[in-house]
Amino acid sequence: MGVVPTVRPSPGPRRPLASSMAVFAALGVVLTVGLTSLLAAGQRSTDPEVGSLSGAGAPIVAPAAPGPQASYQVTYELTGGAHALNVTYVAQGADIAQVLDTRTPWSVSLVRTGAQGAHQYFSLTAQSAGGGVLTCRIVVDGVVVSERSVSAPQGMVRCSKSLP
Repeated sequence: MGVVPTVRPSPGPRRPLASSMAVFAALGVVLTVGLTSLLAAGQRSTDPEVGSLSGAGAPIVAPAAPGPQASYQVTYELTGGAHALNVTYVAQGADIAQVLDTRTPWSVSLVRTGAQGAHQYFSLTAQSAGGGVLTCRIVVDGVVVSERSVSAPQGMVRCSKSLP
């Protein structure tokens, strides 16, 4: 006796209409979103209050003229010890200047200019290169505004002052 093979019913005819409907529906959504985006973008470009990133349509504003300037005659000084290392100070504007190794006494004088009424920051930092006392001093317009000393070998000394 044999085994009777199982017969499956055929799937029937394919429905090409159902697949086409899904494709047409997707295209309709894409077209609707695209047209809506184009209309919205067109509306935005005609709005006179909206400027572009390039500044078109934005009012032109002239840069502010610099106000009155204040100048300070500043002298940074190091005394004592034989050498100082890593001498760092605030130079013109807010530039930082550095001298890696120098004999003492050492000094530098310069003119600092900035907006009148704005704070000016003065700073001098150095490291002692040996024994003895290393002293820093900042003199602004003939007046000592900061003075400090360090006596530890390889010690750091820092003078600083902010003036209006």
